Amino acid sequence: MYNEREKRSLLPAVKKGLTAFQLKMIALICMTLDHIGAYGFEISAIVRYRTYLRIIGRIAAPVFLFLLVQSIDHTRSKGKFLLRLYIAGMCVGLFDTAVNFFFGETLGYFTPGNILFTYFYVVLYAVLLERLITAFKGRKPGACVPALLAAALSLLPTVFFDAIHGAVPDGATTAFSFLLQGLRGSLIPSFYDIDYGIGFVLLGIAMYFARSQKRQCLVFTMFCLISIAGMFAARRDPGIQTVSFFGFTNTFFSYIQCWMILALPLMLLYNGRRGRECKYVFYWYYPLHRQFLHILFRLMG
Repeated sequence: MYNEREKRSLLPAVKKGLTAFQLKMIALICMTLDHIGAYGFEISAIVRYRTYLRIIGRIAAPVFLFLLVQSIDHTRSKGKFLLRLYIAGMCVGLFDTAVNFFFGETLGYFTPGNILFTYFYVVLYAVLLERLITAFKGRKPGACVPALLAAALSLLPTVFFDAIHGAVPDGATTAFSFLLQGLRGSLIPSFYDIDYGIGFVLLGIAMYFARSQKRQCLVFTMFCLISIAGMFAARRDPGIQTVSFFGFTNTFFSYIQCWMILALPLMLLYNGRRGRECKYVFYWYYPLHRQFLHILFRLMG
């Protein structure tokens, strides 16, 4: 028989730091605070603290991106992971579009953005690029064809959208036209209008290929330093922000966005453990809390 001290010594050591679940909950709180600041601009009590809420909110997206990169490596099926992200993004787009169509005039609001498709692009192109690299290393040029074809096909929906939408008369108020407009950047994503733009997608891909946690944090730090340098450069020459590379300079060369570096300590505290299972919490919480906050502020305003 073992005494209590011996029993404790036989238990696996618990790594200090934050689990993926704890990081996700912190990011959810930061995202909620950010949206309170973004949607509550007509509420005097919130306007006073709006800048601080938006600064805290800069933590959310990078932390979610960091966790996404970890998930790509640990998922059993990258194909199923991609499909789950796409379906979740599609459902969010359809939900937002339905709410805007049926209640838009009452609420006077159109839900902006769909971050799920930004993350979808990160996973898609990270996986495709990885397969291309593997094919080149294995000297199998034929293996590159499926990956290149998949990359090309991923851009076709945008082309079809532009063709179909162009056929709808200007000023049309049909449900079809409204649906197409509402799904722009969600069900039919485009590099021009996805949340955070191509810069965030490239950051996620670079973090994925960095592999180790320390290198991923280093990549993120370098990205933040570029953002900070760009912000100071834009202050000296505002014309820099007008030279937009898929919205990169407009998004990242700004005072508020530079505070995303606050996510770095949380990334460094990650202990590699998953923690509690909460696979679908974000998928549900993301669209519902945005609509709830807007309705709440609409009633308060």
